[in-house]
Amino acid sequence: MRVVRNFGGFVLLIGGLAAGQSAPSALADASPQVTEKSATTATTAMTVARIKGMMKRQIRRGIEGPSYPLLATWKPLTAREKFRVFEKYTYSPRTFANASINSVMDDVKHSNREYETGPCGVAQRYGIELATSETSVFFERFLIPVLLKQDPRYFRDPRLPFAKRVLYSMSRVLITRSDSGHQTFNASKIGGGLISQAIGDLYVPGRSQGLHPLADRLTFNLARDAGTNLVHEFWPEIRRKIFRH
Repeated sequence: MRVVRNFGGFVLLIGGLAAGQSAPSALADASPQVTEKSATTATTAMTVARIKGMMKRQIRRGIEGPSYPLLATWKPLTAREKFRVFEKYTYSPRTFANASINSVMDDVKHSNREYETGPCGVAQRYGIELATSETSVFFERFLIPVLLKQDPRYFRDPRLPFAKRVLYSMSRVLITRSDSGHQTFNASKIGGGLISQAIGDLYVPGRSQGLHPLADRLTFNLARDAGTNLVHEFWPEIRRKIFRH
């Protein structure tokens, strides 16, 4: 019986030594794949964390920043001043918020299968939408307003009754002021949106192309901006009630 136990112990010892010798080899073969996967996961997590941090900073800037100007203070802009408006909007909270809204909508609709799933897909969608938003800013806030002599800014009008004020704020996506001070069709907004979406078709993989998908995206952006104008119109009153300042 003792011989059997000793033999069994010897077999276990040999088996343990063999496993110890083969384990490093298996680990060595698997380690490059594990390391590469871990590095990709870590990079994606860092990218998503940066995006979340940037969004939080932009939201804070939007809450604490100055209100949009009053219509009573309107005066025409020179081409140089319109370029400054474009520069301001390139890092405006509104631009980053628009990219966030559009990326969430893309994720909900699942209309583009070229994006990856999970955090990496979120980062891809946000990056693409931010590039499109910045392109829109260039055409809508600078180039077309200069060519057509239109004002690219939004002006609040708290003198109006509530219902008319709501209608005024939401209609500004279709109506703007010319440099001469008259109300006119907002060709800068519509044309700039169409051009930026058409350019996006050239570099966004898997996006549905053609007039109908382009019109759908433009309509969504106009509805989004109408809602954003509504928030900006009443934001000073809301901020005073919520934040007491």
